[in-house]
Amino acid sequence: MTWFSQFLARTGPSLAGLFVFALFMALWLGGYYRLYDALLLFWGMHPFRFPFLDLYGSLAAWDCARQGVDVILADPCDIMHRGYNYSPLWMNLTWIPLTRGDLNLVGIILSGAFLISLSTLPVAQSRDETALRIAAVLSTMIVLAVERANPDIMIFILVAIMLVLLRCSVVARTMGYAIAFLAGAIKYYPFILLGLAVRERVRLLVLVTLVSILAFAAFVAIYFEPIREGFPHITSGGPFGDMTGAKNLPFGVFLIIRDNLFVLAGGMIEAINICTYVAMAVATLATLLVFARVARAMIRLWRATDVPATLRRMDEARRISLFAGALLLSGCFVTGQSYGYRGVFIFLILPGLSAIARETAAGPIATASRNAAIYIVVLMWAEALRGFVHSAVIGLLPLRGLWAIPGQVVEVLAWSAREFAWWFVIAFLFMLLFGFFVDSPLFRSWRGRVATAPTA
Repeated sequence: MTWFSQFLARTGPSLAGLFVFALFMALWLGGYYRLYDALLLFWGMHPFRFPFLDLYGSLAAWDCARQGVDVILADPCDIMHRGYNYSPLWMNLTWIPLTRGDLNLVGIILSGAFLISLSTLPVAQSRDETALRIAAVLSTMIVLAVERANPDIMIFILVAIMLVLLRCSVVARTMGYAIAFLAGAIKYYPFILLGLAVRERVRLLVLVTLVSILAFAAFVAIYFEPIREGFPHITSGGPFGDMTGAKNLPFGVFLIIRDNLFVLAGGMIEAINICTYVAMAVATLATLLVFARVARAMIRLWRATDVPATLRRMDEARRISLFAGALLLSGCFVTGQSYGYRGVFIFLILPGLSAIARETAAGPIATASRNAAIYIVVLMWAEALRGFVHSAVIGLLPLRGLWAIPGQVVEVLAWSAREFAWWFVIAFLFMLLFGFFVDSPLFRSWRGRVATAPTA
C-alpha cells in the first residue's frame, strides 16, 4: 500500500464523518434550518428544533442538580422534561463548569472527538474494508448519535482509550479495567466490558474480579435509592421503530397477529381474548423457530471451523476490539432495547470481522463473517431504508381497500428481514464470544485440571 492508501485506510472514516458533520453544522449555524431538517429526514431521523438534544438533557440535569432538584423522574430544566435515567454518578460531576448555554461548543467538541477516535481502531487492510467503514460512519445510526450528541459517543471514546491500555503492561491494563468500570458507572451497560478480564492470567483475572465486585457493591450501596428510582424508567419502546433488541421479534409478531385477527373478527370485543392467546402462541413459536434456526447455523459453523484458532491468529488489536464490541452489542441486545445510537460500537467489531473474512483457510466462518459485516452495516442504515420502503409503498400503491394489504405485507417483510438479520449477527457474535472463552487462560487451566484429574 502507498502512503496515501495507508493514510486513507487509517483516517478515511474519520474524515468522511467530519466532512458530513461540518456540512450539517454549517447548515445549522448558517440558518438553513429547512435544508438541515430535510437531510435528517432523508437519513431516516426525526429532526428536533436544535442539534445535540441528548447532550442538552445531560447539561440540563447538571443545571437542575446544582439547584438541588431531583431530576431522576423529571427534569424541569430539560426542554422535554425528560427524567435522567442514566447513572446518578453524573450528578456528582456538577462541579464541571458547563451549562446548557455551552451546548453547541460542547456538542461540536464531543462529536468531533468521537469521529477522530475512529482513527484509533485497527487500520483497514483493504479498500473494501475502508469502504465498509465509511458506509458505516455515514449511516443513520452514526448520524443520529452525532447529531444528538448522545452519551454513547462519550462512552465510545472511553472504550477506545481502554482498548489501547489493554494492549500494554499489567499496570496499564489495570487502568483499562478501571476505565471500563467508570464507563459503567456513567451508563450501566459498559459494566459488561469487565468481562474482558477473562483474557488475563488467572491470578490477574481473580484480582480484577474481586476488586470489581467490591467496587460495584460500593457503587450500588452509595447510589441505591436513585438507581432504584430511575432503573424502571430506562427507555423502552415498540418493536417497529428504530430500537433494537431481542424482544422486538416476539413483541412485533404478537402485535401483527393480534391486530390482524381482531380486524378479521370484525372488531368484536368478545374476540379480544381469543386473538390475544393465538397471537401469543404464534409469537412464541416464531421466536423459538428463529432461535433454533440461528442456533443450528452457529453450531454447524462451530463444528466446521476451529473458531478459537481463528481468533488466535488475529492480531491483538483486532481481537480485543472484536471481543469488546461483541460483549457490548450482544449484551445490550439480550437485556433490553437500544436506540440506534448504540450502533457506534459496531465499529469495534468491523476490523475483526473483516480479518476473519480475509482468511481463506478459515473455511465457512470466513463467509459467515463477511456476511455478518455486510448485514450489520446495512442494519446501520435500516431506518433510512425503512423510510424509503414506506415512501415507495405509499407512493406506488393507492392504499385503499384491498390494495392496502400488499403495502402492509411489504413493510412486514422488510421488518422481518431486519429482525432476522439482527438475530443472525448477534448469534454469530455469541459464537465468537464462546470462542474467546474457550481460548482463555481460565478455560485452558480448568480443562487441563480435568484432563489430569485421577479417574475412579
